[in-house]
Amino acid sequence: MIRNPATGETLTFVVTTADSNGELLQVDVVAAPHKEGPPLHVHRRFVERYDIKEGRVAIALHGTIRILEPGDKLEIPRGEPHTFKVEGDAPARMVVDFLPAGTYEGFLETMYRLAEDGKTDEQGRPNLLHMAVIGRRHLDDFALARPTYGVQKLLFALLAPIGHLVGYRASASSR
Repeated sequence: MIRNPATGETLTFVVTTADSNGELLQVDVVAAPHKEGPPLHVHRRFVERYDIKEGRVAIALHGTIRILEPGDKLEIPRGEPHTFKVEGDAPARMVVDFLPAGTYEGFLETMYRLAEDGKTDEQGRPNLLHMAVIGRRHLDDFALARPTYGVQKLLFALLAPIGHLVGYRASASSR
């Protein structure tokens, strides 16, 4: 289990990348209300599937916001910009599958560890140099919807070496 105090999310790994030989990462997510969700983003390598268990979740996809409730399921295709946020005053619980797993488990562990250690802003984002180091490794797993993927790749390629020089690492285990 990992917790991100900045975003109010707690993840329990149900099926890890190692458990599934990279085919599936499944997490049980409890998300707090009144917190910003992740920025609008894309996953180039995998499909993301939501299964809402408790609470209400607003998912932005294809320019619209869809409110999901317990029993609702939604699949986010590869490369589709999306985000989510808890709707209402109660926490939400959802099981989320990432198919195939890619290196997303490591990305989540790194980002949550940095937030636990107080090394992110109030939205759970590290500084630009540290994000460049992380982003260079995980850009196909998690990229912002804007600027374009190519711009992010170029920016991270330029900034990551500087980030390495000042001591930033791409994973929680290699900090």
